[in-house]
Amino acid sequence: MAITNAEELFFSLLSDVYAQEQYMAQFWDQLSGQVQDPEIRDIVSVRAYFVKQDASNIEKCFQMLGRQPTKPNVQAYQTFVDNIRREADTIQHPGVKGLYVLSQIRSMQNWRIGEYTALSAMAEYAGYPAIAALLEHNLADTVDFVERSRERFREMARNALVSRATGRAA
Repeated sequence: MAITNAEELFFSLLSDVYAQEQYMAQFWDQLSGQVQDPEIRDIVSVRAYFVKQDASNIEKCFQMLGRQPTKPNVQAYQTFVDNIRREADTIQHPGVKGLYVLSQIRSMQNWRIGEYTALSAMAEYAGYPAIAALLEHNLADTVDFVERSRERFREMARNALVSRATGRAA
């Protein structure tokens, strides 16, 4: 579909993010069943819960606009997720697998921060303050997740590297 104006771009991006949130809710649910580390499993499970809420907020945006989502373009996102699954399946050490999964979750969330930042600004400038508020809520949730997972990520990296160095020294 050719995009000819800012409003079409907004609806296209909003549709893409909506489809990605739905896709990611399933992904996080599946991933939480595969991760062995209970703390990482809890992080992934909670992320799945919030992603479902974020998708619900976007549904509300479409309702407020009186529009239906356009056909999404989520190929890049699906490729990214498929690569995560494939790589995670090759990692045998549970701690290293948890570290990898958490690092990839953080990468995906940083991508999402950029999308929500753009969408909330577009909604505000288009005169949709309530929609901008919903999108800002999703943005804040995503930023909060990245910030809260930062220390856990560092701790896991430290533990993985220390155990590797200790194993070499033995």
